[in-house]
Formats: sequence, C-alpha cells, structure tokens
Amino acid sequence: LGLECQALPVQTLHPKHPQAMVATGAGGSSTPSGGVPSMSELMDMLHGPHAYTQSFWEDLQAFVHAIDWLNDRWLFAIFAVEALIWLIVILNRRQWERISAVFGLNTVVLFFAERINSVAGAHWKSFSTQDYFDKSGAFVGVVLGVPLLLCQLLIVCFLLREAGSMVIKVKRAELRQSLAEKKKAEKKDE
Repeated sequence: LGLECQALPVQTLHPKHPQAMVATGAGGSSTPSGGVPSMSELMDMLHGPHAYTQSFWEDLQAFVHAIDWLNDRWLFAIFAVEALIWLIVILNRRQWERISAVFGLNTVVLFFAERINSVAGAHWKSFSTQDYFDKSGAFVGVVLGVPLLLCQLLIVCFLLREAGSMVIKVKRAELRQSLAEKKKAEKKDE
C-alpha cells in the first residue's frame, strides 16, 4: 500500500516555564536539539518545580520523612540484606561463578518485585505501621529495585572485566605456544 509513518512533534510544557509550550521531537525529548539533554537541562530537572514540591531534593526529603523509621524496623532488614549482597559481590569480584549466581538471584527478585509489592500491599498490617505499597510500586522500586539494579550493573562491569582478562590470558598462552613451536621448528631445521 505504500503507507509511511512519520513521527510528528508533540507539544509539552517546558520544565522551567510551564506556561511556554515546547515542541518535542519523535523521541519525546524537550531539548532544543531533540537529542540528549545537556547538563544544565538535567540540573533544571533536578532543581526545578515538581508535582508536589519544588525540587528533586525536596521529593527525596519528603520520601525519607514519610517513612516511620522508628517503628518499621523491617526496612533495616531489607537494607542489611542489600548491603550483604553488595559485600558478597565486591568480595567475590574475581570469582565469576559466584557473582553470576548473585546476578541470577537478583534477577529473580527483580522479576517478582511487582508480585512482592502486591502481596506486601495486601498484608502490610502484619509487619508495618503504614501502607507503603501503592499500585505503581514506587516504594518497592526505590527501596528494593534501585539498589539491586545498581548491583546488577556492578556485576556486569565485574564480569566484563573478568572476560577481558580471560581473553588476554588466552591470547598470551597462544603467543607462548606459537613461539615455542617456532623455536622447535628452528631447532629441527638446524
């Protein structure tokens, strides 16, 4: 039929000046160039007005102050387990088998994070003083998801480094073997 799809610009509010409409490109970016936001634009996003507060830092403070740290000690258990996972990964950074197992465990936990959120939301009265578990899973995403995803990134970095060092070892062994074979061949020729 010869139909072509073309992305049209979308009108959105500028983060710094809500009254000004800004045309965004096909990627949805509100940057002037339509590409990756600049550092000043990122700083505007972090320090500019938000839905309920004036900046990202106020959002973060509101999040921290909304938690009943004194009575909800189960949160410290979650943080302790996450710290233990990070410690295991860092101490075993040269053993790819172990950190791969931790990677798999983290993947399973992250895969079931939505289910964990819904089960915790249904039974929050048995272990918490308030319901942190909304439908969007923001709390579980911040408390459980972000630390585990950052740990996954660290594991990938360690695995890439380990793979690179293995390639170097193999290439060195191949070079040694080829040099030894050349020396043998030279001795036979003599």
